[in-house]
Amino acid sequence: MPHALALWLHLITRRGAVRKVAALPPPMPARPQGDLICLYVTAPEASAAAMQLASELARARPGVTVILAGAEAGAAQPGAACIVPAPAMTVVAARAFLALWHPGLVLLVGAARDIAMPAALIAEAAAAGTALMLVEARFVLAASPARLPWFWPRALLRALLTRMDCILVPDQANAAWLAHLGVPADRVELSGSIREPVEPLSCTEAERAALALQLHSRPVWFAVAVPEAEELAVLEAHEKALLRAHRMLLVLMPQRVERAALLAEAVEARGHHAARRALEEEPEDDVQVLIVEDDSELGLWYRLAPVTWMGGTLLRGGAPRSPLEPAALGSAIVHGPAVAAHADEYARLAEAAACRVASTPAALADAVAELIAPDRVAALARNAWEAISGDAGVAEKIARRALAELDAALVRGAGQT
Repeated sequence: MPHALALWLHLITRRGAVRKVAALPPPMPARPQGDLICLYVTAPEASAAAMQLASELARARPGVTVILAGAEAGAAQPGAACIVPAPAMTVVAARAFLALWHPGLVLLVGAARDIAMPAALIAEAAAAGTALMLVEARFVLAASPARLPWFWPRALLRALLTRMDCILVPDQANAAWLAHLGVPADRVELSGSIREPVEPLSCTEAERAALALQLHSRPVWFAVAVPEAEELAVLEAHEKALLRAHRMLLVLMPQRVERAALLAEAVEARGHHAARRALEEEPEDDVQVLIVEDDSELGLWYRLAPVTWMGGTLLRGGAPRSPLEPAALGSAIVHGPAVAAHADEYARLAEAAACRVASTPAALADAVAELIAPDRVAALARNAWEAISGDAGVAEKIARRALAELDAALVRGAGQT
């Protein structure tokens, strides 16, 4: 049966149904001594997770060799792993790959959106008694089990997945997908997602403390990287918020620094007082808008402002800044509908109820005015922090699970000799 599955995949590969593996640097000339784990990247978007996992495996067990196959060409090579060419999707190539490297564990990272898994490698590894794991399995992004692409019959996919000793999924939705497909529940575990840790932007603590003292009890919101087309909407939102909290301060960072002087003039023309930090002007009590230009101070303003408007998200083609920046520093996030540049990050925050959507200038004004309430803004900020910190340690946990599978496979192999 494994050979039949591999042959079937080889035939559809020749017809171009499965993505081609990019050319990669040549493999090491010889297999190193000791235990070896093969990380096979099944989906391009899983390359970063595979790199992080390789580092965790090497850190957890320095004596193990990690090879990385299937990573995108040009991907940064981690010091913890050797990038090698992925085998062609044929029985002969898979068998030769396994004979060359003789891995104790083949760990597939990611589930491709078109569900194109290396069937030949899976079948041959299973036949050889090699341990098999799949992590970062995100099948819900691909298709419904009832409507798979024509080149992946449901029975074939189920047969491949049941050859896995363990499948780690990031959430319950993917676990349910696999259950619907018919994968045994005892093979599936929840793990969370492998994500790059979010490093909070820094600031000078003395500067933060001095400004916090100066602003004392004033409500503050920050509009970051605001394009010219959104400037009026931001100013009108601030004016509406001032009707509820007359001491509110808007810290406004234009997307283009040359707009700063014109913005200050526009604020004054609307009957409000503006200050420019670049001119060393202070946010005195009579200042309603503080215009800032230095993006090296982003960490300062995210810390001081309980609410951040993500500029460039009201209109298409914007969203220059990542929403994880303010989220990591406790600032609640308000954004518009144009979030394609950071779609995954916004989806992550939305799932955790960690941001507020304002699709129109009027909605932005309502959101800012509503979030004056400390309890409302605190709930958003808390959810955002939990969404970021909740995935901490997932790569380490998966690495420990993988090493346990490797050890179990080595014990089984020793018992058969």
